[in-house]
Amino acid sequence: MAKAIALTKENIVKIAVKMINNEGWDSLNARSLAKQIGISTKPLYRIYDNMDEIKQDVLVEIYRQYDEFITSKIDNKKALLTLCIAYVEFANNYKNLFISLFLSDNLKWKKIEDVFDEKWNQGTIINLVNKHGFSFDEAKELFLHMWLYANGLATLIATNQIKLDEEKIMIRMVKIYKNLVK
Repeated sequence: MAKAIALTKENIVKIAVKMINNEGWDSLNARSLAKQIGISTKPLYRIYDNMDEIKQDVLVEIYRQYDEFITSKIDNKKALLTLCIAYVEFANNYKNLFISLFLSDNLKWKKIEDVFDEKWNQGTIINLVNKHGFSFDEAKELFLHMWLYANGLATLIATNQIKLDEEKIMIRMVKIYKNLVK
């Protein structure tokens, strides 16, 4: 018999993230989550007021995992390159989590310039200015072109349109980076 887990917000979110990673964002509903936990839906609503509240906590956790992944990959000497490689690798390793964050209605960006407002992206632009001597406008332009390429590659990988291993991802990203900084 399976060991019963304590029904806490943390455990509910953990199981929901695992569900999404395996089956995608659309798999997350009260019935499927309750079934995965091994309970009826009623106990979920003793802890959470509604499904939207659960989904919000799940998004926060997915973003935390994304942030942790990116943090582990960034090299400040090559911040733009390593950020973009990590972004594509996250899409490759966690397709459904990537889709949930960046290819869904969960994305808070409404225009292309909103990408500059993200924590990692701001830091990378500042890194280009401080460590590599670009003007702020040049850094933003370089960042945007590099990120657009990385986002396209990540999207194609996450949606299973192409398959690339980490070595091929790195080779493609280094080539585009070198072409952009010429």
